[in-house]
Amino acid sequence: MVRRLGLRASLLAVVFMLASVPAFAQRPGGSGETIQSLSAKLAALTERVAKLEGNIGAADLVGTYAVTVIQTNMTALHVGPPVVNATISTAATRAALTLNADGTGYTSAGNTFGGCEGSRLTQGTWAMSGIDCTGPPTDVTWTYADGVITITFLDDGDRIPFNVGVGGRILIQAFSPFHASDPSSDHVLAIATRLK
Repeated sequence: MVRRLGLRASLLAVVFMLASVPAFAQRPGGSGETIQSLSAKLAALTERVAKLEGNIGAADLVGTYAVTVIQTNMTALHVGPPVVNATISTAATRAALTLNADGTGYTSAGNTFGGCEGSRLTQGTWAMSGIDCTGPPTDVTWTYADGVITITFLDDGDRIPFNVGVGGRILIQAFSPFHASDPSSDHVLAIATRLK
């Protein structure tokens, strides 16, 4: 009989303890959180994870990005007239890209992120010289569909598609076309990371 009472007392203690946990969690001013606040946090976390998995729209891309462009340009010897020696140029550009909610935006090169610098090797003399490749700021327009943002640079009309990654926090593009009419080639890697 004593053993049964001890078992019942233990079971009652467990029941009271379990029953008091939700009440403690919802108590105003307590150290626990309410079920509503925990549900809101879970919903917000679920939404952030969905964006990381690619469930984003154009509104998620609005903001300012730090852009880094690494490029190598090669031109062949032109026998002329006039004769133009072959060149190999390398450059690194740092700029800012701002995308507005209305599909417009702008780039701001220059001192904000360091501008652009590079060098050129010229065939024949084999001299190497520094180049200033900083371009002026330009306005852009942009559209987004199926994981790709297409940015149109209004100064020259170039339309460049960027792959969108990490919930809209990274934009990436790489290309290396050969231009048979010159002949020349441009090798470009562009990475934009979202600042805000």
